[in-house]
This record gives sequence, structure tokens and C-alpha cells, in this order.
Amino acid sequence: MMRRPKLKAVVLIALLVLVSMGTGVFLGIGFSAAIAKKKENPFFWKQTVRKQLDKLHPTAEQRKKFEARTESAVQELLTIRKDAVGQVWSVVERAVGDVDKELTAEQRVKFKALKPKKPAELK
Repeated sequence: MMRRPKLKAVVLIALLVLVSMGTGVFLGIGFSAAIAKKKENPFFWKQTVRKQLDKLHPTAEQRKKFEARTESAVQELLTIRKDAVGQVWSVVERAVGDVDKELTAEQRVKFKALKPKKPAELK
């Protein structure tokens, strides 16, 4: 008679642990995706640099110089990023073209749906 309530309690606790783990996994994936997307924003880059430089307690003159340098660095990074994405995309397009040459007509129809989409920044 004593076993049944103990078993029920153990099962319920195990179920609670599993549900908590599943919730944690999905929330972690969602939060990490949101953080990764935020890190792609150049405004976030500037804001992060500004926070780090504020720890140095710069003067107003220094702050203006830091802002100008940060802005030019961000623009430079955006140019590098765009060039890198363009180079990556050219490799992808060549690979897709090579694969497309080897496919039958039926496979090409299915492959058309599988082809990677060109990033918005390159259109």
C-alpha cells in the first residue's frame, strides 16, 4: 500500500524535471538566437564600445574623438563583412551550379526548392 504513493511521487517529480529541462532548452535556444541577432546590429557594436570606453571616464574632447573613431571602425567592419558575405556567396553559387549540372530534370525541380536564398544585403 505504501509503494503506490511513493511511485506516484517519484514519477511526478521525474516528469517535473523533464518538463523543466525541455523548457530550459527551448528558452535557451530562443534567447541565444535573439542575442546572436542583436550582435549583428552595428548600433549594438557602437553601444558596446561606448560602454567599455565610459569605464575610462573620458573627457568631452576624448569622447568626441572616440565616437569618431568608433564610427569609422564600424563602417570599416561593415565593408569587410559585406565583402566576406559576397565571397562566401560566390563560392555557394559556384557549388550550386556544379551540383545543378549533375542533376536530372526531375532532380532539378526538387533542387530548385532546396537552393539557398541570396542574403538581403547582396540583392
